[in-house]
Order: sequence, then structure tokens, then C-alpha cells
Amino acid sequence: MRRAFAVPLASLAFAVAAANATPTYHVHAGDTLSAIALRFDTTVGRLERLNRLPSAAALQAGATLQLPGAPVRWQSYRIVAGDTLSAIAQRFHTTAERLAAANSVDPTRPILAGATLRVPKPTVSPRLPGAARTLRVYRVRAGDTLSAIALRAGVSLGELATINHLELSRPLLIGQRLELPVNGIAEALAPESAPVRYSLRRWAAHYGVDPKLATALAWMESGFNNTLVSSAGAVGVMQITPQTWSYVQHILLLGAPVPHTPDGNVRIGVAYLHHLLHLYSGDIKRALAAYYQGARSLALNGFLPGTGQYIADILALRGRF
Repeated sequence: MRRAFAVPLASLAFAVAAANATPTYHVHAGDTLSAIALRFDTTVGRLERLNRLPSAAALQAGATLQLPGAPVRWQSYRIVAGDTLSAIAQRFHTTAERLAAANSVDPTRPILAGATLRVPKPTVSPRLPGAARTLRVYRVRAGDTLSAIALRAGVSLGELATINHLELSRPLLIGQRLELPVNGIAEALAPESAPVRYSLRRWAAHYGVDPKLATALAWMESGFNNTLVSSAGAVGVMQITPQTWSYVQHILLLGAPVPHTPDGNVRIGVAYLHHLLHLYSGDIKRALAAYYQGARSLALNGFLPGTGQYIADILALRGRF
């Protein structure tokens, strides 16, 4: 779920003196305070108070405004072929202007595959809001993979990565300390997860997909947590990137509106899984590999390290549902 579609870059209008400095905006001719407030998700009153502006004051081109904002926690993101600054910004719930300023790059120039950007760290909520969380410590052993540990612990791959602040693409180190939820997969059968499990059965039947396969995939991806946001910007129960959501909604579903709800997230994910199964003539392993690493990556590189284990774990999980 890591494919990106080209999106036109916006012009640079946002600047910061340093990555963690107070964000600022350089006023352009024709700017209004209300338009700036709308663009940066704030209010005119807040901008006036922060910049000590009299009410209804005219803005002067070239002036610098301070913008409200909490301190940002940063992480690294490695650019892949096909990425654009605005697509990455959308994935990490920010703007191309902010990314350009934080990384001192020119947004009018192409970004290079393999380069590293500083992007905001996503925030996540527990899998089941309000549920008690007890953790235990596990030390990584030779031959361990993150998905295999997740399967043994009965926790989703996305949740395990989130709890331990891990990137799925990075190998584990022998002796590395991981925290694992004690209650594990029992949470999948908790009453709070019933609506998600119903959605999975409903849309699996609608698209002709094995409901146990769809459920196992959803559990491995997110643990049925619709608030989960991965380091790659994938969100929700089925861990859908904005680019994949757009592709499914506008191409596969012919523009049918899909709400950004848990049920909508499940529909998009199951529809995409159905598409992949059709694309690979019912080959479940290749369809899951494409869901995990992207169809383009699968075509260019074959199975990436860890993909085989990911597939094996989902097929093993299918028997538990």
C-alpha cells in the first residue's frame, strides 16, 4: 500500500528558520488574513492575536506572519520512485510548503529517489479505545522477523511496529528489546471490534473475497484499529494510503463516494484486495505481496525481504478467524 501518484507541487510560501522553530508565512500580494487562516487550519482571530495585528488590518506583501503550531516530532522518510513532495505531505498530514521549508528544498524541483526527508511523526491511539494495555518484554532472537513475532504474540504487525516505534522496512537486531501486548489476539474478538468484523464480512461478501482472508489481512495490518497511522502514512483498519484510496474510489469504484469511516476504510481495502486477486488470476500470495509492498514494486523487484513471512503469517491467521 505504498504506491504514490504524481500531484502538482504548490509554490513555496511557508518558511521556518529551523525545523523546530516557530512556523512563519511570508505574505504575497493579494493575500488576505482569512485566506491564510483557512490555508493553515487556524482562525483570523488567532493570527491577529499571535501577530498583534489590529482587527481588519491590511496585510503588506513581504511581511512575515507567525503561525500557530505545536512542536513537531520528526522522523526520517526515504523517497521512493514516483514520490512527489505533495504526495508525501498528504501521506503525513502536512503540506508541501511545510516539508519544503523543514528540509530546505525547492518545491519546484523534482525530489530524488533514495534521498531522505524529515517528516512529522504520526500520532496513534490504542487499538481499542479505553481498553487496558499490559505489555511484556521480548528479546529478538536469530531468525526473527517482525511479522513472525506479531503472529506468535497475537498482535497486528502495524500495532507492534507502532508500540515499538519501528519502521517495517528495517531489519531487527538480535537482542533488540520489543514490547508486546499480553492480551494479544483476544482483543480481536472483543465486543468493541464487532462493527469492524461485521464490515469485513459484509464487504467480503459484496466483492466475493474470502471473509477469513480479508479479516486476517485487516488484523495483521492494524489489529482492527481505524485510528492507526503508519510511518508511510497508511491509515485505518486496512492501512490505506491516500493515493490508494483515491485510486480505488475514482478508478475501481468509478467515483462512488466512500466516507472516511471504519466501514469506508474496510470497503476500500477489500475492494483493492479483490482487484489484486483479479489482477493475479486468484493467486493469493501474489495479491497479498502486492497489497504489502505495492504492485509496481512487486513487478520490478519480486518479493522483498519480509514479504514471504508476511504472507505466511496472514495465511496462518486466516485459520484463527
